[in-house]
Amino acid sequence: MVISASAQNASSIDFTIRNLGVNVDGHFDTFTITTKFDASGQLEKLEGEIKVKSIKTGIESRDEHLLEEEYFHNSKFPFIKLKSTSIRKISTSEYKIKANLTIKGKTKQITIPIKYENLESQRKLSSNFEINRRDFNVGGGSFIMSKTVKLEVVHIEKKQ
Repeated sequence: MVISASAQNASSIDFTIRNLGVNVDGHFDTFTITTKFDASGQLEKLEGEIKVKSIKTGIESRDEHLLEEEYFHNSKFPFIKLKSTSIRKISTSEYKIKANLTIKGKTKQITIPIKYENLESQRKLSSNFEINRRDFNVGGGSFIMSKTVKLEVVHIEKKQ
């Protein structure tokens, strides 16, 4: 199932980073999340792709600055990509996913906790996790900006 934020407002990718001692919140407007469940309803695959140009922080000039080479270098790397490499079920409502995250052409393996809700006609996956922006050379060596980016992802899809 592929969900685009513009097509499904219930799905979202939000982030927070500290800059000059103040939390800067933002989100991405355009993304796809693809999941695959087996016949028994177990998550088998998770992939995501974010259109970098869709970043929104509430200040248009800052959003444009984030597209430049020092940050996301959108002209060369227009997408952020995530692809699961292993999925481990922890409980009926929790998974641990190892995935390759690619930002600015750099790929790192990360571990993501997933909370799963099996609703009547929908599935809901949500996750809160952190990444180190320096692992992907986003924002250079800035010391006024935190190296830690907090992410919150919610994905709701109709059952097939």
